[in-house]
Amino acid sequence: MTDTTEAPTIGAQGGKPPEETEHERQERVRADLEQRRPEQCRIMAMCNQKGGVGKTTTTINLAGSLAEHDRRILVLDGDPQCNLTEGFRVRPPGPDDLTQATVVLDALDPLPLVRETKVPGIYLLPASLDMAGLSSDLRDTGTGLTLYRIMLDKLRPYFDDILLDQRPALDLDTDAQLAGTDAAIIMTDVDEWAMKGLTRQLGQQRKVMARVQREEFDVIGLVIGRIQKPMGKFDATVYKMLQNHPTVRCLGEVPVRAADLKEARNKGLPVTHYPKTTRSDTADFFRGIAANAGLVTAA
Repeated sequence: MTDTTEAPTIGAQGGKPPEETEHERQERVRADLEQRRPEQCRIMAMCNQKGGVGKTTTTINLAGSLAEHDRRILVLDGDPQCNLTEGFRVRPPGPDDLTQATVVLDALDPLPLVRETKVPGIYLLPASLDMAGLSSDLRDTGTGLTLYRIMLDKLRPYFDDILLDQRPALDLDTDAQLAGTDAAIIMTDVDEWAMKGLTRQLGQQRKVMARVQREEFDVIGLVIGRIQKPMGKFDATVYKMLQNHPTVRCLGEVPVRAADLKEARNKGLPVTHYPKTTRSDTADFFRGIAANAGLVTAA
């Protein structure tokens, strides 16, 4: 297995000079982001309160699909497990480093946290282990529901799209993350519990938006992951219900392609950018999701 590194070593935007200090890295990334300010940014929560439905996989590979269209993407790891961070082969901040939790709680400048990835146009804001107690810390502030929005609004001027990979939970940290986003893409799989998770997720989103008095939140659609065919009768019924959900349109599905996805991820790359898989049907599934969501125009 490939070890994570402090910064990408191949294919990154400009690379990292061996003698570069952390301060120099931060200034270089800031200068790079300042060169072009997108006209508009859309911040999307990648979510489902049920785990194991493909949120992180979809986030990584949807980002790759968007980057193919010359869009500047920030992937934001909202889960203390740090899977998204490590999926891009970036080492999470340590106990003596600036972390996302500190930036959120103290309303600090988030740009020093932003890392380059191996894919030009894709940047990462990493998670860290101290986020495990973030819900409690947010609750102690008395204004916890507003704090993620403050951080996200500071990042908004620099990116075309921000994909926020949420942990599988309904708690104050995930509520605060939702409150700072413009839209949601919900991941699910062909499973009765995932269906229930989808229903709970939609209900929680309505509650959060009511609490922050927002009406403009958009549920873009759902992605069905880990498809395996042929299906049994029960799974086929659940699958049909997901495809024809009464309130959330289906953006696409991702059949099980473990070899493609894991091999690309082990190199810190989306399937759209890994040479062995860039022309695969696996990569095309994610390109189709980006187009069906209206985030890009299909080629």
